[in-house]
Amino acid sequence: MDLSKLTKGEKIVLATGVLLVLDLLFLPWHRVELGPVLGVNLPSIDIKAVEAPNGGYAVIAVILSLVMAAQIVAAKFTTAKLPTPPVPWPQVHLYAGFAVAGLVVLKLLVETTALGPGAWLGVLLAGGVAYGGFTISKEPRTSPGVV
Repeated sequence: MDLSKLTKGEKIVLATGVLLVLDLLFLPWHRVELGPVLGVNLPSIDIKAVEAPNGGYAVIAVILSLVMAAQIVAAKFTTAKLPTPPVPWPQVHLYAGFAVAGLVVLKLLVETTALGPGAWLGVLLAGGVAYGGFTISKEPRTSPGVV
């Protein structure tokens, strides 16, 4: 896999998109403390993003991030002929990147209690995905149908 084929925006989307998927699937976004409820001193339990409140937003963000990464890999490293969307692929990346960022921020804003480290990292990574999509949309296209 020759990474020199990738543009700056594509590298940003691949790196932040994959890390965001890992963050949303495996890092805790919320902490639940059971001690006060049960009257005993129990440690807090971390809840992953897709199991946490408003996990549907996380699932959609994961799907969009994976689609963005898969399209870049398929266009740059395979000979597969990709379908032609109604708008050019760079615009698709722009819209999808901002949708990912919006979904992650919405997920964060709807439930702000007991946030864990995954929430803050997820917001930064979602911003990176949006920035990568924006960068892709501003880069010159080398040939039609290729990101």
